[in-house]
Amino acid sequence: MSRVRPPVDWERQPLRSLLFAPGNHPRRLEKVGEFGSDVIVLDLEDAVANAEKVAAREPVRAALSTYTGSVVVTVRVNGESTGLMEGDVEAVASPDLDCLMVPKVESLDTLEEVSTLLDRLEREAGIPEGQIRLLPIVETAVGLVRCEELALSAPSRVVTMIFGLGDFSVDIGVDLTRKATELLYGRSRVVVAARAGGLRAPIDGPYLDIHDDEGLVENTLLSRRLGFQGRVVVYPGQVEPVQRAFSELTPEELEQARRVVSAFEEAESSGLASIQVDGRFIDYPLYYRARRQLQLHEALVAPHET
Repeated sequence: MSRVRPPVDWERQPLRSLLFAPGNHPRRLEKVGEFGSDVIVLDLEDAVANAEKVAAREPVRAALSTYTGSVVVTVRVNGESTGLMEGDVEAVASPDLDCLMVPKVESLDTLEEVSTLLDRLEREAGIPEGQIRLLPIVETAVGLVRCEELALSAPSRVVTMIFGLGDFSVDIGVDLTRKATELLYGRSRVVVAARAGGLRAPIDGPYLDIHDDEGLVENTLLSRRLGFQGRVVVYPGQVEPVQRAFSELTPEELEQARRVVSAFEEAESSGLASIQVDGRFIDYPLYYRARRQLQLHEALVAPHET
């Protein structure tokens, strides 16, 4: 079986915005790849009415091979408790699928079950082992108190975790506010857990007020400062400001990052791995961070083709 798009480089691929499309709306499935989002998510879960969930598998599977460029193509399946998860995975596993998003994860067993199922489906379809990756969503109180276990023992397919802040706020009984102080503990715990487990920086949940552009940017900058690398977006108009908020450097920050990368690489070629730049100590972790900042900033001026 052939693949339309190049394989994802998971070390370098930006994951700043994840734009959803309901799996039972063929027109939206067709259009979702046109808005420049780093990741598109074809949804079989919350965006699809219960009566249409099984039928939605077919248009989602058909859409997978229609996307081009470097966009990451993901499908959100239904959670384990629904009884639909296994059937969803079997229906959409294909060479053109990059990742599965698994909602309401509360147990390591769930991730291991999905990973084992993908082992079999990849073998049967001739898909390279481990090509289809996993993004578990932590969105309940139980999931949050177990997020360290999930991250530390995650199957190798897991890229990182998503903080499902909408469902989480409902589960703990709080209202979402623009300042988001009610989410600070949950957000920070997911960030620390992901990094402790050696995963990429996690992905934040959505900003739900689609008419509040100022609040979106403010909230996204807070998300970035807390350690997230991207967030779910619920409306195409949110894609550009979110990606800019997660990537953009001020002229001063850009120049500083360039100096750090240039000076460190020059020093490294001479056998040194710790230097000073502008009076600041620089070693490998700070060099890697500066290099990643430059990669994300450059992604603003070199967006993927779709």
